Amino acid sequence: MKMAEIKSTLDLIMEKTRNLTMTDEEKKALHSQELRGRVKGWVQKFVDGTVDISRLQADIEREKAKEPELMSDLIQELLERIDPDGENEIHFQILEKVLHRDTASLRDMINRFQAELKEKSTEKTAEAKRNLKQRQISGSAVTPNLERDPQWNEERGQLKNFYLKQIRSASFLKDS
Repeated sequence: MKMAEIKSTLDLIMEKTRNLTMTDEEKKALHSQELRGRVKGWVQKFVDGTVDISRLQADIEREKAKEPELMSDLIQELLERIDPDGENEIHFQILEKVLHRDTASLRDMINRFQAELKEKSTEKTAEAKRNLKQRQISGSAVTPNLERDPQWNEERGQLKNFYLKQIRSASFLKDS
């Protein structure tokens, strides 16, 4: 009985949508969405280690001529995966070896983030130690836990977001 109900519902849907067609704009949007999905899949397979760099490069070369948006979608996907706090070497491999992009500026940006973060962390730790000392809490074993400081977490998040915006818009990679 349930199968008959499902079938009749499906028949109704098919009947109502029989004469509907997609506009060129809708077709283009769907195609772009499918391409972005393929790009995400290629990058994820490389990250997971299920394909090597030469296979990834071959897949991209094969599709590049058919898909004008492929390279910009691939660069955008990689930029969105780069995390100034994280391990990014695998993404740099694709940018350098497959897309032949110079990543020195991007690496420098991440190094600046890490240096600035370290400097601010050191300052915040010293400030926290001074505050603890004012409350007669001191000693060699006293180590402030910045991760529990909401103000530090907010400052750290703002700094990271600042650098993430710069990374995501890395036009020097897109224009090459």
